[in-house]
Amino acid sequence: MNGEPSIDLHTHSNCSDGSLTPTELVSRAAAAGIDVLALTDHDTIAGLADAALRAQELGLHLVAGVEISAGWRSQAIHVLGLWIDPANPALQRALAGQAELRTVRMQRICARLSAVGLPGERLLAAVEANPGLPTRSHLAAALVAEGIVSRSDEAFRKYLRRGRAAHIAAEWPALATVVGWIREAGGIATLAHPARYPLSAAARRQLLAEFAAAGGTAIEVITGANAAHSIEACTQWAIKAGFSASVGSDFHHPQHAWNPLGRLAKLPSGLTPVWRSHGI
Repeated sequence: MNGEPSIDLHTHSNCSDGSLTPTELVSRAAAAGIDVLALTDHDTIAGLADAALRAQELGLHLVAGVEISAGWRSQAIHVLGLWIDPANPALQRALAGQAELRTVRMQRICARLSAVGLPGERLLAAVEANPGLPTRSHLAAALVAEGIVSRSDEAFRKYLRRGRAAHIAAEWPALATVVGWIREAGGIATLAHPARYPLSAAARRQLLAEFAAAGGTAIEVITGANAAHSIEACTQWAIKAGFSASVGSDFHHPQHAWNPLGRLAKLPSGLTPVWRSHGI
């Protein structure tokens, strides 16, 4: 790499809720000028092998990653595992458990939709036809395809979010457990988009403290659609707690203009990049 590399450590393929195959994602990242890319699908590492092959062909540095769902005070928290060993047996077992949680939850949600007069079984079949793990984003898309709602956000507003008829709270493993899985697989546990969780200032401080106590060592400072005030807040959290800092678009779809590949702001000064420990 000549000069400062272009880095994106948070992306998704169609192995979870993205729209591109792992190969297509890597090709698009290379075309966007990205030098270092992490594939961090939700609760699965199924796309890493194909992504690695394409990255090798294009001379792009691929970071093996995953985004694991955790629970903290009834709030879903997402933890990125960066530079993980995908062959780690404990991690593979843990992710198999996550897949089972997702499958059972989707079945229960679709049963709720049937109970309010919607075609739950047909919607479930549409979700299961996708190549990746079942997500509520897949279900929202199926509701749009059926003509039940006109947009995905309407699906969440009417049926899927908290307080609606088809909402089923996820029972994710504890935050400390998830951090432990990542560390056991040799990875760096990184808190994804810390400014996005609907928490009070006191609760967020406690989350960061418990994340650090569990062995988390980095937070995402730059992420897709982050406003300037969020970047400043994340910067201060990282400095105060001694976290290293990561950057990631949280890319899912080419049509989403707010988090394109290859257009991330640079880390503010005074922060230690998470990739420094890996010689990048």
